[in-house]
Amino acid sequence: MREKEIFDLVLLLGETMLSSGGEIFRTNELMSGAARRFGLRQCSVFTIANGIFLSAVVEGEHYSCQVRHIPLHSIHLAQVEAMNDLSRRIAAGALTPEEAHREVLRIRDIRGAGPLAQTLASGVGAGCFCFLFGGCLRDCAMAFLAGLLLYAFLLGVCSRFSVRKVMSNILSSALVTLFCCLMFRLGVGPHLDKMIIGSIFPLVPGVALTIAVRNFMENDYIAGLVRLTDAVLVAGCIAVGVGSVLTVWNHVLGGIAL
Repeated sequence: MREKEIFDLVLLLGETMLSSGGEIFRTNELMSGAARRFGLRQCSVFTIANGIFLSAVVEGEHYSCQVRHIPLHSIHLAQVEAMNDLSRRIAAGALTPEEAHREVLRIRDIRGAGPLAQTLASGVGAGCFCFLFGGCLRDCAMAFLAGLLLYAFLLGVCSRFSVRKVMSNILSSALVTLFCCLMFRLGVGPHLDKMIIGSIFPLVPGVALTIAVRNFMENDYIAGLVRLTDAVLVAGCIAVGVGSVLTVWNHVLGGIAL
């Protein structure tokens, strides 16, 4: 494989790792290790949460540099795990550049859980979190249904019509809050606060916040700030959606006993 192809391979490795939700330091280690193993000279890597800057000496005297923008995506743990395994195999010298290229293309084709599995997981997660926060069985059952409704709306409406992230979080949190208010009004679920807390938990950006804190601890302040801003924005959208529905409901019915 020519140096230019190796250069493109190193960039592809980093792009796949970062777009899957891998940490910044893992992306840097993967790209730097692959460059050393495959003989790419004077390779320099700079990575932030949504971008990669890569430079190296390619084909003798030519100094090549590329900048690749990586939009923030949801974390794909199956791809991250596969990329970590690929990184270890490259570092051990178990793969040639051609084999590594075929492997990373295979990893990019890995798909996550389907819509049905995601919807069911959202329902189960919402019901379980409702139970953890003190909800009774009826509260958990309503939170389970709200969780199903949440991802049915996200996947069936927001994804289909390409609704932006901010609006999708506001609308979906407002929808499940309205559902919980209706169930509370009908007397099906006795604790409105427990139902709402459980139903919105599938939206909470816990992993993004954890990655942001880890980036700060590793002195990677730019990446940490990007992740933290994204997590705070999502949390704010959830608060707006829930708060707007509760405010309107409170004015219509003249007060709610949470």
